[in-house]
Amino acid sequence: MLEFALAILPVLGFLFLLLDVAWAVYSRATLQYAVAQGVRYAITSQTLGGLGQKDSIRTIVQRNAFGNLGANSSAAAWSSIQVHFYLPNGTDVSGVVGGNGQQNGVYPLVEVSVESISEKSLLPIVRIPGLGTLGPIIMSARAWDRMEASPPSGPPAM
Repeated sequence: MLEFALAILPVLGFLFLLLDVAWAVYSRATLQYAVAQGVRYAITSQTLGGLGQKDSIRTIVQRNAFGNLGANSSAAAWSSIQVHFYLPNGTDVSGVVGGNGQQNGVYPLVEVSVESISEKSLLPIVRIPGLGTLGPIIMSARAWDRMEASPPSGPPAM
């Protein structure tokens, strides 16, 4: 009994540490997947009904985040999703041209990012001597791609 009691505490501690690390990896991978899907949607120059291009992209990112960015357009989650358009020389044209617009015959690059998302650990009550309780993990994710021409209207040519 004594050996079991002395052995189970480190084993449980290691198990919970493993679960915390797995949760952090899952959360980061989820954010990266969401911004990748946002960029994938953005390069097609589509928009959702009733929304502008940037808000459509933000909605797609939020839908693909599996609840990590809130279920609706809450102010904190919505403002953490950034969408920018850049020319190849680095000029930010987000306010000048929409994502599907050319400037001097060049389609812009689109960057979709999620910045400073705070993810709590599974065991925030664990006290580490000298460090206090475990704090939240701050994560960010970013994806880039080049815009494409707008899809043609009507049926595709055969």
